[in-house]
Amino acid sequence: MAGESIVVVDDDRVIQGMVSGYLTRSGYRVRLASNGIEALDLIHEQLPDMVLTDSRMPELNGVELTARLRGSFRTARVPIIMFSELTQIEDALVGYSAGADEYLPKPFELAILGAKIQALLRRAAPRPLGGSRGKIVLFAHAKGGVGTTSLVVNLAVLLGKMTPGLIGLLDLDVEFGDAATLLDLQPASTLADLRAAPGDEIDGGLFDRFVTDGGRIRLVVGADVPERAGLVTLPAVQLAIDRLSTLCDYVLIDAPASFAERTLAALDASDLVCLVTSASLPALRATRACLAMLLKLRLPPARIRVILNHATEQPMDVESASVILGRRPDFVVSRAKNLDMAVNASRPLVIVHPADPFVTDLGLMAEGVVAALLGMGGELVTAPPPD
Repeated sequence: MAGESIVVVDDDRVIQGMVSGYLTRSGYRVRLASNGIEALDLIHEQLPDMVLTDSRMPELNGVELTARLRGSFRTARVPIIMFSELTQIEDALVGYSAGADEYLPKPFELAILGAKIQALLRRAAPRPLGGSRGKIVLFAHAKGGVGTTSLVVNLAVLLGKMTPGLIGLLDLDVEFGDAATLLDLQPASTLADLRAAPGDEIDGGLFDRFVTDGGRIRLVVGADVPERAGLVTLPAVQLAIDRLSTLCDYVLIDAPASFAERTLAALDASDLVCLVTSASLPALRATRACLAMLLKLRLPPARIRVILNHATEQPMDVESASVILGRRPDFVVSRAKNLDMAVNASRPLVIVHPADPFVTDLGLMAEGVVAALLGMGGELVTAPPPD
């Protein structure tokens, strides 16, 4: 392997020299930091393939550094080995709880360190997908109550009729997600239950426990109750997106109204972002601000679609809404006449009332989303329209 970049963090110059010398001789590229603050600067400059950190340091110790790295979507998956003069089991558990993949008590044999580095790097290496990766579409909104979840669930059902493969649906509203309710599904496990032991891999068979079979739809939800939302980790979200994209033709992600790290992780993985708004002044103004934020995050405008969903009783007209947005919406969806009845029956509207104007507009939107994804590369096969 070798050639990978490793950041070594330790305030002990002797340990720094010993470890960096061994790694350099082994062919790794090494950068050194004396505390967590210096390490964060190095990691910000260039993302490493691995971090080795002592647990006890001034300014920002290794446990705090590890927790920060695990709390950011860009660094959540970087392998981390923690070493320490603290040798009690409780000390190791603190390191593992913060997110370390391995814990080595000092003094340690350099050969053992080298073996653990190789094992972790092999585990973290990208695997060939064995086929084309499914396209990922993130549905975001800047204000609640604009009907995003209803759009996503019904769109998933429509895409299931348009394509021969499976449709993945990830409900990232970890506090009050409704996708399972709208599909009348009862997930046995959620991402809040995805708690691998330190250093363990989640294989495909184990991950299947977190996927709920909804016919052509494969549903994964974040958490079942709000108090468990904090248990949904960034690595769990990233793993769910990866696994669903290998299993399904399309993966639709229903995100909450926030730019939290979970949403940023989904944004980073997405091929297309659909920003949903209603035709009300507060929602439109918030959506315009959200569009500006997406551009600040350097998301290419070609990857953004705006959906104007007439989810309110007295929506303004499209022209007035376009002025407030600063652009015309890409898709306009009519107010659903029968949506409340379908929701209360836990049935997708596209199944129980296929003639509803909402369903007609959603069909046009589905075709537009597919066309946009095809234009971004890749080859997705569409099935003949259903009878």
